[in-house]
Amino acid sequence: MATARYLSPYRKYRSAVYHCISRVVDKNFIMGDAECLHFVSLMRKCETFYGIKILSYCVMSNHFHLLLEVPKEQEVQISDDEFLRRVKALYSANYYAEVEQIFYNLLASQADDNSRVAADNFKRQFTSRMNNLGNFMKSLKQRFSSWYNRKNEREGYLWSARYISVLVQAGYIARIMSTYIDLNPVRAGIAEKPEDYRWCSYSAALAGDKRAQRGLSRVLWLKDEMPNSAAENSPWLEEESRHYWTQGSADRYRVLLYADAEETFKEILNRDGKWVKSQVRKGISREEIEKVAASNGQLSMASMLRHKVSHFSRGLVIGSQLFLDDVFLQTKEYFGEKRTSGARKLRSKQWSKSPKTIHAMRDIQVEPPPPS
Repeated sequence: MATARYLSPYRKYRSAVYHCISRVVDKNFIMGDAECLHFVSLMRKCETFYGIKILSYCVMSNHFHLLLEVPKEQEVQISDDEFLRRVKALYSANYYAEVEQIFYNLLASQADDNSRVAADNFKRQFTSRMNNLGNFMKSLKQRFSSWYNRKNEREGYLWSARYISVLVQAGYIARIMSTYIDLNPVRAGIAEKPEDYRWCSYSAALAGDKRAQRGLSRVLWLKDEMPNSAAENSPWLEEESRHYWTQGSADRYRVLLYADAEETFKEILNRDGKWVKSQVRKGISREEIEKVAASNGQLSMASMLRHKVSHFSRGLVIGSQLFLDDVFLQTKEYFGEKRTSGARKLRSKQWSKSPKTIHAMRDIQVEPPPPS
């Protein structure tokens, strides 16, 4: 019988940070680009529904790492609109429509006596599963397994045993754990730099993923806490947090990330009887790390642009706002009906110094939609 998972003894007073790892059965290398893309999509859906913040992540070919912040243990109190938004994020359109109809019918049936008992009980069937690490991990792994098995016409377990979860102290230790996660591809020798591996949080943040940017910004924001402290951090301003990445978090995290990335060597005696250097730990050269430190973590415009281009897999236009809006007007059929403009400003403290503002247009469909 499996033993109960160890959880933070302070979970009733404040949020807790966990490093979670899960491996594919038999360590099979099944995670290609399509699988990683679907996994990250599911991961974000689960994040929305369960209310658990993904601080950093890395999806490798046969395992994944997540650094998660789980809210303090208490009954989830959210508005009706937020409840429905979370359900819509995780479940199919048909199931969501059914839930929405039932919920509104329950509200309408009790409108006369101003009672919400039945509606709140129905709502609690969903909210009681939120803010829970085990439910989050179970849903993520099961949903991915079902998708993968259908796609590959296979049956059986996909993940090896239970996931591993380690309680991590917020602050400095959590930041070091986050860099460890983002450096996994470098340590494994499949990427020269963390930003070169698409399926990690740092690479996604550089490419403009707002959730990845907020997650890493929050890693830097979480303060060190003594084990017996019940104090909360200063308020996390959700609206302002959209700008934390471009207002310094990107540079700070890059310096921290590279500081822990150095490759290491040792002297060994080879077959010819000569002492030579042998790499003990894969990583980044001391020279490259010193360059990052000297620049205070700032990426050049050329490097940032190259990275963004490498991430845009569904089409891309780059140029001035006038140029992009003109392209958009002539190719509107390639975009969704709700799209009203093409240009999106590329945000970077480094780029703000440029005499010309650079804009980009992405999410271009491969083919225009069929006529209605």
